[in-house]
Amino acid sequence: MQRIVTVTALLLLLLAPSVVAKPKLALIIDDLGYDLMPRDIAKLPSEISISVIPFTEFDTAVALAALSQQREILLHLPMQSVPSAPSEPNQLTLDMGKAEIQNAVQEALYRVPHAVAVNNHMGSLLTQHQEPMHWIMETLHTKQLGFIDSRTTPGTVAQKVAKQHGLANNRRHVFLDHLQTEDFILQQLELAIQQANHRGIAVVIAHPLPITLETLQNALPALQEQVDLIPISQALLKK
Repeated sequence: MQRIVTVTALLLLLLAPSVVAKPKLALIIDDLGYDLMPRDIAKLPSEISISVIPFTEFDTAVALAALSQQREILLHLPMQSVPSAPSEPNQLTLDMGKAEIQNAVQEALYRVPHAVAVNNHMGSLLTQHQEPMHWIMETLHTKQLGFIDSRTTPGTVAQKVAKQHGLANNRRHVFLDHLQTEDFILQQLELAIQQANHRGIAVVIAHPLPITLETLQNALPALQEQVDLIPISQALLKK
């Protein structure tokens, strides 16, 4: 009798439909802090993380609003771009020394409390230079923070240096909305799904534009049938 039960249970297990884990997608809304938290972000799943620019008028207020939504926070750290790109107040620059850069990073973290990670805001020049990246990652390591390389230039060494300092890290795989149309954003979401299928985990960066937030809200039900949304901390890899 016991053998019959065991064989039956085994057959049921073999015939049961297999559960295949979906690929994972971490979505970050960048460039917050100039205004109060947009109301439309509250309509999005709490797995979507936000990144706050320090020293903006509403930086701390936005971070606290994200906490109230149980949403993870990144510090969106301004870094110097190539001369043809616009500059940002309070950005880290090549002419700053080690102590100046590290103090600036710590002040920025104070302005954006409860950050779990940092990603660069602009930085197409600074992220190509090893020495300032080492200074930044050294500070982040002492705070046990992760780093996401926004990859604003193909020449970035930021993620490489983060790995050398043992930081949990990842990189941006898709920018969602550098063209601000619904068709383009939907096209980029398809690309994000492809990247997630290929890599297992993909990181997507978007911005708090009305067209982006509206398109996301409409597209997410179908998107979540194909990928699992995860907060950014679950996309930080120790490798």
